[in-house]
Amino acid sequence: MSSVPRRGLVKAVKGKIIFALLLGCLALLLAWGVSKVAFQEMLITVENISAPSERLRLVNALSRKIGTLDQLQKKQAFDDPGNYSKLFKESRQLRLLLDTLSSLYHTDSLQLERIETLKGLLAERDKQFITYLKVREKMVNNKAFSGQVKKLNELVSRGAQQSDSTILATEEKTSTTTVYPNEEKPKGFFSKLFGRKKTEEKENSFKIVNEEKVKRDTIALSAEAQMTRNLEKSLKTIENEQRLKNAKFLNTETVLTDANNLLISQMLDVLRKVESEVVAQIELSGIQAKKVVNTGITTIGMIMLVFFFLTVLLVYFIFTDITRSNKYRNELELARDEAEYHGRAKQRFLSNMSHEIRTPLQSIIGYAEIIRNQDKPLRKDIDAIYHSSEHLLQIVNEVLDYNRIISGKFTFQDRTFDLRALLNEVTSVIIPQASAKQLDLVTDFELNGITYVKGDPFRLKQILYNLLGNAIKFTAKGEVKLSVFFKRQSDQLHFTFVVKDTGIGMSEKESSLIFNEFEQIHAAGYEASNQAGAGLGLNIVKALIENQGGRIYVKSKVGEGSTFTAYLTFEIAESPVLVKELARPKFESNEQVWIVDDDQLILDLCGIILQKNGIRYQSFNSPIQLLNAQWEADVKIVLMDMRMPEMSGIELCKKLRESIGKDIKIYAITAQVLPDERDFLLENGFDGLLMKPFKEEGLLSVFYEVVGVQDSPLVSEAEVELDLTVLKKMTFGDEEQLAKILNTFARDCEADALEIRRASTHVDMASLRLVTHRLAGRIAQIGAAKLAASFRSMELELSTQKELTALESDKINDLLQKLMALLRLVKER
Repeated sequence: MSSVPRRGLVKAVKGKIIFALLLGCLALLLAWGVSKVAFQEMLITVENISAPSERLRLVNALSRKIGTLDQLQKKQAFDDPGNYSKLFKESRQLRLLLDTLSSLYHTDSLQLERIETLKGLLAERDKQFITYLKVREKMVNNKAFSGQVKKLNELVSRGAQQSDSTILATEEKTSTTTVYPNEEKPKGFFSKLFGRKKTEEKENSFKIVNEEKVKRDTIALSAEAQMTRNLEKSLKTIENEQRLKNAKFLNTETVLTDANNLLISQMLDVLRKVESEVVAQIELSGIQAKKVVNTGITTIGMIMLVFFFLTVLLVYFIFTDITRSNKYRNELELARDEAEYHGRAKQRFLSNMSHEIRTPLQSIIGYAEIIRNQDKPLRKDIDAIYHSSEHLLQIVNEVLDYNRIISGKFTFQDRTFDLRALLNEVTSVIIPQASAKQLDLVTDFELNGITYVKGDPFRLKQILYNLLGNAIKFTAKGEVKLSVFFKRQSDQLHFTFVVKDTGIGMSEKESSLIFNEFEQIHAAGYEASNQAGAGLGLNIVKALIENQGGRIYVKSKVGEGSTFTAYLTFEIAESPVLVKELARPKFESNEQVWIVDDDQLILDLCGIILQKNGIRYQSFNSPIQLLNAQWEADVKIVLMDMRMPEMSGIELCKKLRESIGKDIKIYAITAQVLPDERDFLLENGFDGLLMKPFKEEGLLSVFYEVVGVQDSPLVSEAEVELDLTVLKKMTFGDEEQLAKILNTFARDCEADALEIRRASTHVDMASLRLVTHRLAGRIAQIGAAKLAASFRSMELELSTQKELTALESDKINDLLQKLMALLRLVKER
């Protein structure tokens, strides 16, 4: 029992379910992993957002310290003047904070530049503060002012000491006052014009003169004035110095204030920058957190979507597998039922075949036994044996036709034949069977003047024999009618063949089964008739009709009979030219045939046929006997059986091929008629086959095929016409030269004919085209123009084909037959 290959786990339903579960677990695991990573990143982001910024903390500390630096340093300066190291402790702390901030901004060149600016401003501010303190100290310190006061005291003391002697001096002062009268009224225009000008305008004015004489101590007055001048000068000097100090102090204080303001401004700028960075970082962290959340959600969604899609896909595959499994289960059940049905049908077939084979064998054995006891056998007894053998061969051929059906290797011919003559031949053969059952065979041929058609006459006879034979077999009384009519469409003739009987008929269900192989009807009234058939006839008929592009139908009713209708298409053909039969000459040659077979009856039969036709031969009972025999040069053909006890025909063929030339033809005598078996034999060194059972003409055709003489069928004189006029002119009437040319022509044509047969057998299209071309030219030169044209047409047809069809094979055989006929005419000349 053949083992059924098991499906893989992945392709099985169980495997898909396991895969779906694993996929679900993987999806959950991936979702958990993505969620964990997303939440961890969210926590890190939240921690980063909630954690205080070190930069911001440092900037805030710097801002506070810078904001309070001025007040703190002034307080320390006022509390402990002159202690500068304590004053710059805060500055050093600020520088340390700035260095720390620089380390945090080591990648930000702009911020580093700002921090360096802050450091420079801080150093400049410290310088300004020192200057401020010095100016302030000078203002606060009163040593200079005390020195000025002492100078003033010294001046006063020196003035008191110098006033001991008295010197009187008289001073006389004179003051003059001029008085003018009141102004006159202004003159009129005419007064000015005609009045006389006064020479003295101020004659009426007068002067008042006062003289004073004062006595003073000149020494005392001189010392006092000098002291006053010195005091004024000292006071002005003190005032100027104080004014300069105040201005310098105010200027220094302004510079210090500007430095503080600039430092605070720069610090605020840095602070704003840091704050903006922190805010931007917080926003960025928020965006990143949102992105992480969105990415996690998207990833989980994608995982779920992919999982859902794969789940749906797996569910679809699972249901598909379940559906397919159910379908396969149903198909298996149907196949099982069909196998059981065919098993029963084949069993019936074997039973029927046993009966079919035994019946003619019984006739053969019985009549052969009668003949053995007769001194002079009666012709009727011999005919009985012959007809029984023919019947037995027909049964075997029916089985072989069935094998050709299932192997697809049916072959059909396309020949011109007389349709009316064929129908008459069929009816003449069937009439005795109908008469034996007291049935009327009625014919109705509506051919309307159509006589010759082109098609396959052998297959048509086979179809009609089966249909009419079945109709007679299943008809107990009444008649069987064959009707033939057609419809013409251009050159196509669509024929309808109707076989109608008045037999037992069959049901609709039985009608649907009647064309199956090994199928027979088992209803009442069919049992006896089924014993005379193999159950293959109608199946073969259906295959023959359908392979020719036709159709067949059956209509039947139980108790009323059946009607089989077949449709076939033929081409209209012209009447062929009258032909005459060329008698096969008695063969006279030295060529010899060797035959090897372990069956003495086969050897005797072959010997009788060959001796009757004047062909030399030698027979051997075993392969060893043939191998040990002395090879003769005139042996042209070796015929050997395939199944012999010492070695097979294939082994013997291989051994012979090692010692004989390729011109020796080896043919297999075999009953292996299946196409694959025949191809196998031809591929293993055999040149051809002689099929069992064979007749006399079958054996002779092998010999004539090899040596160039063939039992040719009727050949048209027009098709084998030979005009040697041109050839005679070329040889100038030299008969000897003409004979040499004709002999060379015959020899070359025989070799080419063998090459064509070989190429046809092995489907060697290149060789077929080459040899056909060669023959067409040679035949045209010899003077057979029509046959040369046929070979030329075949050459053109082969040039467009990649494979050799059955139709082309038949055409090649026809051409070779005409060529053989031409060669016989050449030899007669």
